[in-house]
Amino acid sequence: MGEQPPLPTRRTRRTDALRPAPPAVIKVLDMASVRITALDPMDPMALQAMSSFLNEMVERVDANALTSDPADENEGYVAAGIFLVAMDERDNVVGCGALEEVEEGIAQIRRMWVNPVLRGQGIGRRLLSALEGAAAVTGYELIRLEVYDELSEAILLYETSGYVRVEPDEAAPPDLRFYERRTFA
Repeated sequence: MGEQPPLPTRRTRRTDALRPAPPAVIKVLDMASVRITALDPMDPMALQAMSSFLNEMVERVDANALTSDPADENEGYVAAGIFLVAMDERDNVVGCGALEEVEEGIAQIRRMWVNPVLRGQGIGRRLLSALEGAAAVTGYELIRLEVYDELSEAILLYETSGYVRVEPDEAAPPDLRFYERRTFA
């Protein structure tokens, strides 16, 4: 007959309690430390976020039509929109998004970006939710957005968040998709 394994001792149980938390628990703790904040679009952190967005767009979709100056890009949000930034516990910018009015009752989400290293952790969904909430509170009934075909992570986020693909109102590049969704206002 084989020997029975020894019963755990008090010391063994304490050691087990000090093991690192499973990755899922760590992920939740990391998400709890990310906060979404509205900033003046000319704030240095907002400019840093826009710079990161622009750099990635040029790299991934060759979007040379976008201005390369974050201050010029953010200028349009100063008077007419909302600019949100996601920051970690050390105040590092990890994401951003903007909301602007395109016509009465209709807002457009623009310049959504999350640090590529942190994608898949819910930061984009939290930013999107915050922008949708701002649109609803402001009285917008419809939210629109555009996304390039190459940005598969963003497309998945929008489609799983209830956005429906629609035809563009005007001529648009063939690799640009258009989506919209009603708010809960």
